[in-house]
This record gives sequence, structure tokens and C-alpha cells, in this order.
Amino acid sequence: MAITSLINSFNGGEFSPLVATRVQLEKYASGCRVLENFIPMTYGGVNRRPGTEYLGDAKLANRRCRLIGFNYSTTTRFVLELGHQYLRFWKDGVPVQSGDEPLEVASPWTEEQLREVQYCQINDIMYLTHPLAPPQKLSRKADEEWTLEEVDWTWPAFLDENIEDTTVAVSHISGTGRGMTASADLFEADHVGSYWQLAHLRGQAYVEIRLNTEETSDPLRILGDWEFTTYDVWDGVIRLQRCKTNSSNDADWETIRTYTSEADRNVSTTGTEEKSVFLRIDYDRENPGGARSRALLEAGDARVYGVVRITAVTDARHATVDIIRDLEATTATKIWAEGAWSDHRGFPRTVGLHEQRIIYGGTRHKPQMLWGSVVDDFENFRFSSLDDAAFAFALAATEGNAIQWLQSQDTLLIGTSGDEWTLGKADPNEPTTPSNIQARRQSSYGSKFLRSVLVNDVTLFVQRQGRKVRELVYAFEKDGWVAPDLTILSEHVTRGEIVEAAYQQQPDAIYWAIRGDGQLIGMTYERDQQVVGWHRHTTQGAFESVATIYGNGTEDEVWFCVRREIGGETRRYIERFKLGWREALEAEDKALWFYVDCGKTVSAESTDLSGLGHLDGETVSVLADGAVETDRTVENGGISLSAPAEIAAVGLPFVSRLLPMRLEIDLRDGSSVSRIKRVARLSVNLYKSLGGEFSTNGGEWYALYSRDTGDAMDDSPPVFTGEKEVYVGGDFARDADVHIRQRQPLPLTILTLVPRWDVTGD
Repeated sequence: MAITSLINSFNGGEFSPLVATRVQLEKYASGCRVLENFIPMTYGGVNRRPGTEYLGDAKLANRRCRLIGFNYSTTTRFVLELGHQYLRFWKDGVPVQSGDEPLEVASPWTEEQLREVQYCQINDIMYLTHPLAPPQKLSRKADEEWTLEEVDWTWPAFLDENIEDTTVAVSHISGTGRGMTASADLFEADHVGSYWQLAHLRGQAYVEIRLNTEETSDPLRILGDWEFTTYDVWDGVIRLQRCKTNSSNDADWETIRTYTSEADRNVSTTGTEEKSVFLRIDYDRENPGGARSRALLEAGDARVYGVVRITAVTDARHATVDIIRDLEATTATKIWAEGAWSDHRGFPRTVGLHEQRIIYGGTRHKPQMLWGSVVDDFENFRFSSLDDAAFAFALAATEGNAIQWLQSQDTLLIGTSGDEWTLGKADPNEPTTPSNIQARRQSSYGSKFLRSVLVNDVTLFVQRQGRKVRELVYAFEKDGWVAPDLTILSEHVTRGEIVEAAYQQQPDAIYWAIRGDGQLIGMTYERDQQVVGWHRHTTQGAFESVATIYGNGTEDEVWFCVRREIGGETRRYIERFKLGWREALEAEDKALWFYVDCGKTVSAESTDLSGLGHLDGETVSVLADGAVETDRTVENGGISLSAPAEIAAVGLPFVSRLLPMRLEIDLRDGSSVSRIKRVARLSVNLYKSLGGEFSTNGGEWYALYSRDTGDAMDDSPPVFTGEKEVYVGGDFARDADVHIRQRQPLPLTILTLVPRWDVTGD
């Protein structure tokens, strides 16, 4: 029986061999058994992926690095090269320079720690975390001026206050190199660098002056609420003044409120100071007041807090400290708290930005704790009674699973190693405050310690084993969040585990990921169109890192660090998908086509091309002025062409392969499965393509399209769009297959395949 089948969609992606015979699946017809170095489009067809252009060497050839995108704006963006204890910067495809050398700053992370570094960017500042190092602050002051340093906290995060009888005392109220003593064994050697908060009851909770003579009160330290009141009859001007420090210079004091009276009023008012300051009363008399007239300034908090940082530990009860925030007294106090983050307790695993707060999550000591900063004060974690104060919140889970990632949407999404949570408002009608927070568990899949990716209104995360990618999305019918598996039909694609991921929005929405074995995988993802299609990408070497940033035109830039063996030596190169490849394809500008890896576009007007030293000793493919040359071997950084060329794309070849699902159909007497079949003819609908090969058995290959008889022989063949019919004459076999591949440095876009095949037997 002769059958004509229409295969007009490949955007189901590469399916697992485990579903190869599930012909009744809804998406079976749009799936592929092999989809390698092709990118499925939302529309249904597939594009050959662009080649990668060589940009330069990573700093270290013998150590892996990680790339991170840094978008300050759509027009100003960088790629960070994060390596073994260093950080470099790339802009517009070249390293940012400091003099004659690439700009570089030191970092605390080793090669083994790079993939666990998580980050959160706020304009031109990026906060980075790792559980074994203090949080770092990367600041861009200018394109050629960057700093990376440990965060200098306005007020560090602390654990709960001490509830034991142990007391702590510091020898001085200010200064550095001061002694701190505990009444019981408290200090460990790895407490060096940790912060400690000490509080004393106020020796003076208020200041007061008489309003019968000109007078200025003593300063009163305030954080939080205060109350100011006058009594009896007074005449003159009262100024309430503020200073950041307890300065003796009147010029440092600013007047924040002024009150006047002609023996006809009294004042009763309150205020709030969101940062620690000093307040005082200043009075100018007009006429003598009554004997009982006075003004009173009271602090709402009966305690005064100070902060110290340990610089050395002598023994379990004695340490040396620098005083960061002045103490109230040197007497021993039971009111103290240890810093939440230190070598002793561990450092935050992850960081995110949510509702104008920086949120840090999870340490070795408190794996399920979240710390939120003061609103719009990202380095201040001081608790107070204010609604915008910092908070610390522990997930009340049955298991102590560590927080793995944070993502901000309408609510804060939290991935732990065992569950997925949301952190939102307990009362939805009130703003988020330290007292209006509630966590809810949404699912129990568990996450890998890998940063999640926000794709429009959906969060994509990798499940704990590193094999499944799930989308965390709000479901109205459940009134909660669900996390369906996006790899259910392509489980084999993630073998080797996902170790890095990035998202490209334009021109195609693609979730890119690096496997542990060095293969690049992608998922074309358009949720509105129900398109989820996985594809694999190979090269001569191993992909080790991927990052994306905005691009100049209609495409995002996709960058890679690739490990290659060049001339018998290991090299690590920074590369990116060729910019403008889609525009060159649409314009049919063959001279600008770029379908080679680790390649360069070389301009010349002779047969000799140079500047290829990064590929010395390697066999390369060449597209010269739009014409395919025979492969060459790079020697001494160059090659020779058969004829002069103005422009040539030179690089490592790669093969693109497409194998749709098996041709099967329900017949009147049963299914065609397991019957003898043969493909007789094949029609291929191509779009702006050249070259390509087809086969029915994967062993014998025939040209798909090169040139027609009417094409000029002294020029490369024209680009072809339309239907191309070829006679196959395949052998009879149990499977009727159509293999497509492209080995030349040319584009190949397949819109539909129409095989005409025979089936026989019972």
C-alpha cells in the first residue's frame, strides 16, 4: 500500500528512545528521534544552529571558568568570566582592558566552587554568595573600573538573642583591638571574622532641659521611636536637632523640627528614626518661663545596641575585637547575639531581590532560614519595630532541607532540596512586614543547588537529581503553584545532569543548559503555544559554561566557555553564537553566513588567510565569499585558499542531524508497526537553504540540494526556498526512516518533510 505522510512540525524536540513506539501520543508527530545541532522553531520547522565565533582565551587553560551575564541596560551589558580566584570582564566581544592587560579583580572562589556561586543584580551592583565564603559585592563604577569586595554591612544579620546565663563584656566602648571576655566557653577559632551584637540597658533613657534659661541638652542616641513633650508655660524657640555621630561641633547638627511659643502652647509629638542617630534639644529663651517649665525627649527603646567583629581568638573565653558600632557600656551583659554568617556558622547559599529587600537564604547552621534586609537598605539587617525593618524567618518544614534558590514573582518562590515553597503575606490586605509573613509549601519535588531561571511569568528549576527541568507556575484551579516536568518526553537529553543554565529570549525563546559531560542542550519554550522542544548541540570539545545578555539587534547574545584540544593541548576559549546570523540568512547574504565553530571571519584579497593561531594543527571548514572550499589544515596560524576571497568564515566543522519519529499509520487491517516498509520518494520543503544530505538507512547519503542545471557554474549556487522532491528508492525494512544532515558550512532550514512510502505484509 502506498502512503503519503506529512511531517510539518519538529518542535516537539528530541524524544527519549523510551517513547519511540508510543505512536498514539498527542505530540508524537512533532517529535524527533535525533535533533542535533538543529534548533526547532515555534512555527514547527527547524533551523541549523549558527556557528560559534572565537572571541579569545579564558585566563587559565588548565582550569574551568564560569560565565555570568551582567545587563546594566539594554545598551550596556557585560559578560563576567568567573574563574579560579579571579574575575574578568568582557564587553562587545572583547575583554575590558586595564592598560595593556585584561582588567581583573581577585575573587574568593575556587574552580570547584564556581557553579555554586549564586547572584542577584541591582542596577550596576551585583551581590554574590557561596556557602563557604562571605557574601561579595561587585560594583561597576565605570566600564573600566570594577571592584569585588566583601559586603561592608551597615548592620549585619544576627542569630537569636542569648537566653542563657552566659555574659559577654568588651573592655572599651569604641576602638579597635579591644578585648572581649565571655563568662563561659563560647569562642572557637573559626569565629574570627564573625560579628557580635551586644546590648546594654540605657544609662539614660531620656534628656531634659528647663525652659527658664537658654540651654542645649545632652545628646540621646535613638533608633526607632521617640517622644518629645513640653510642660507648663514657656516663651521662645525650641529646636529638635539631629546628628549622625555624637559631635561636639554645632555645625554638624541639623534642625529637624522647630517649635515656638509665646507662653501660649505646649508640644507633644512623636517620631521615628530608621537609622541610629543622636538627637538633642536646643532652646532660645524670649522671656523667663515658669519654674516648672521643661522639655523632655524620651527614647522608645530601653536598650542601646553595639556591634563588634572578632579579629582573633585567644581561647574559648577571650577574643580580640574591632568595635563597629559603639557600645553603651563595658559592663558584662546577657543581651548578646552571635552573627548569623561566619566561617563558624556558614554563609548564605543563595540571594534574591524581592519587594525592595535583599533576601539571603540558608546556611550550614540554619539551612532553612531566610534573612530579609531593611526595605531599600540592602546592607542593613537590623531588627526593629518598624514595618520596613529587617526580618529572619525559618521555614517550618518536617525536614531540614537546605534552601537551593530564590526567585521573586508576585510572591517569593523558594526551592529547597526537598520542597518548593512560597513566602508571602499572612494578611493579603496588609503590606509585607516582619510580622505579616507566611510560608506555604507548594510541592515536594526538591531542587538541585542551581540558580533558577525566570522565563516571563514562569520559574524553571532543575530537580534535585539534576535530570528533570520543572516549571513552577500558578494554577488557578488549585489556587496554588504546580511544577510539571518539562523533560517527561526527553528524559535522555539530560543524562550527565544539568550543571548550568541560562535563558535566551530573542529571536527564539530557548532555555540553554550545560550537561556534566560537556554537551550543550536547549529547550525551545513558548508556553503560550504549548511548545516544549529539546535539542542537543555538539562540538569538537566540551561546552563548560553558558551565559546570555541582551544584544544590539533582534537577538540576545549566547556566550560559552568551551574546552578544546588544539594541537594536542587543552585550551579554554570564550565563544558566542555568531551575531546577526538570522539577518544574514534572511538577506541571503552568503558572504556573512557562519556555520563553523570556534571560527573567525577573515578579510583578505588573496589566497592566504592568517589570524587563525587558535586553531593551529586543526582541520577547518571554509566558506569563502559564499562558496564552500575543501577542508584545510591550519599551519602557523593560516591557510591558503584555491582562489582569492574578500571574506571567509573559517572554523571547526560540525554536523547537524535530523531524524523524525518512525513512519507509522493505522491501516484497515491494523497498525503498520512491525510491517515491512520502504520509502520511495521524499519531498522536502526548504527555506533559504543550501547543501544538505538525506538517507533512508543512515549509511548511504545523497545530496539534498546543491544546484540546478540552469545555475551558473562559475558561482556558488543560489539560495533555495521551496519544495524539493528526490527519488529515494530505499530498501524494504521494518522501519521507514528519513535521515537529514548538513556537514557543509551552509544553512539548512526544513519546514516540512513529505515521504511517500510503501507498507506490505501482515
